[in-house]
Amino acid sequence: MNRIKKVKNYNRYPNDFKRKVALEYLSGRFSYAVAAEEYGLKDKGVVKEFVKWYRRNSELSQTTDTVPMAKPKAKSPTSKERELQKRIKDLELKVEALETMIDIAEEQLHIDIRKKSGSQQSKK
Repeated sequence: MNRIKKVKNYNRYPNDFKRKVALEYLSGRFSYAVAAEEYGLKDKGVVKEFVKWYRRNSELSQTTDTVPMAKPKAKSPTSKERELQKRIKDLELKVEALETMIDIAEEQLHIDIRKKSGSQQSKK
């Protein structure tokens, strides 16, 4: 008997969309359920998977969006601290833009640009 194995067809979402939804949750703007409703997803489990995907891809570093910085209560930030905070925000924005560009390039060129973890270098 030849049996055809049915493979569950998972919805594929663009990486930039998954990143956006995950960041919305991680920033505290939405709960899983609210993010799912806001973006028209099946349920909050999809949002949880997006967050796991985001963390798994090592995009989550200790940022000011996800880990609040300890601020001294008595004094206001110095100009150097404000400058560094602005620099951090600018770099986070730049990383986000570059990640989106890589996602678009991978989609349009149909090639993997990012190095996969555990992959070995080719021998020359």
